[in-house]
Amino acid sequence: MVALMSLLANHNIPVVKGVDSIHESTDAVEAAKSLAQISGSIVAVSGAVDIVTDGQRVVGAKNGVSMLQKITATGCSVTALIAAFVAINPSRAFEATVSALSVFGVASEIGMDMAKGPASLRMHLIDSLYGLDQATVLNRVNISLI
Repeated sequence: MVALMSLLANHNIPVVKGVDSIHESTDAVEAAKSLAQISGSIVAVSGAVDIVTDGQRVVGAKNGVSMLQKITATGCSVTALIAAFVAINPSRAFEATVSALSVFGVASEIGMDMAKGPASLRMHLIDSLYGLDQATVLNRVNISLI
C-alpha cells in the first residue's frame, strides 16, 4: 500500500476514496500505467469512463450510469465479474477486464431504463446481467483506445 500511495503522490493525484473523488478516471491514466508497469498487472480505474491498462495499452470502456455510485457493493460486483471473465482465459486478462467492465456497464444502462432510483437499479442491474445476450452486448458496448 505504501508503494501505491507513493506512486500516486508522484503523479500529483490526491488520495480520496471511491465516490468521494473529485477527479475523473481519465485523470489517473499515467498513474495507472505506471502501476501496471511496476506490478506487471492489469490495472482498472472505474469512473464515468472505466480505464484499463497493462502499462502499454490504455482502453476506455464508456458504458455505465452515474447512479451506480449510489449502490453499495457495485465495485465488488464488477470485480467479481472481472475475475470470472479472467478465469475463462487468463492469457487474455486485459481483454477480459475491459469486456467485464463493458458488460457490467451495459447491464447498468439497461437496468437504469427500468429503475426509479438506486434500490430498483440494483434489482434491475442483476436482472439485466442475467438476461444479457451476445447481440445486445455487441450492439451497445462502447470501448475505445485512449
